[in-house]
Amino acid sequence: MASYVEQLMLKREDTVMKAAVSFVHADYNTGAPLDREVFDSEECSYFENLVFHRRKSNFLLGRLSAKQAASVLLSEPNLRNVSVKTGIFGQPLLRITGVPSYQVSIAHCDCIGTAVVFPEAHPMGIDLERIGPNRNKTIESQLTTEERERISDVQGVEEYSALLTVFWTVKEAISKILRTGFTTSPHVLEIIETRFVNGYYRSTFSHFPQYAAQSYRLGNYIYTIVAPRKTEWSINTSGLYEKFNPIFHRNCV
Repeated sequence: MASYVEQLMLKREDTVMKAAVSFVHADYNTGAPLDREVFDSEECSYFENLVFHRRKSNFLLGRLSAKQAASVLLSEPNLRNVSVKTGIFGQPLLRITGVPSYQVSIAHCDCIGTAVVFPEAHPMGIDLERIGPNRNKTIESQLTTEERERISDVQGVEEYSALLTVFWTVKEAISKILRTGFTTSPHVLEIIETRFVNGYYRSTFSHFPQYAAQSYRLGNYIYTIVAPRKTEWSINTSGLYEKFNPIFHRNCV
């Protein structure tokens, strides 16, 4: 297993808060139980009742990344004291013994799990997706007419697929903050502008001007964090690449 954890400084005009992001790479072996030094009895019971390999793998990746981010951010060495429950809309709910008012957003793709743990007062959402032309039509179906027109002049299959994946992850990440998923109209999540600045894509929304997204190209993947628009923050992509570069470029299914 490989892992990477980094604290983020969330700088606002009148305050500075802290969040943490984590990435976990693990190949789940079918039939292997959860480590009871890391997962509590409720988590282990839930995991054991899952039938499909992919659901077990996603559970493992998401929970491990959430626990590691929370452990670093909140100085909690015992990962059993960090758990992730499920809300009525399927949203993850962070529970840390003796520590209130923090939450988590989780994403997983292939064999990579990622999480961001953040103060409840400062909503955040993440997504991670693989770039692939085979998904273009699916992503296009979630775009408004105006969004499709704005990216129609992008040259090259790879570049077009990458930008489509940016749009998908941005919409997915804000839908996690709103707790709607893609059950809402594509017009509600419409992206009004996407610009490439300082090594990442920055996107803003037609109907949620209080939020902005930062999307990073990580090898074969796009990684997006949506946060309040007036918050300044950055991620150390060079440190992340040092640990995960081979994983971001491998063909993992």
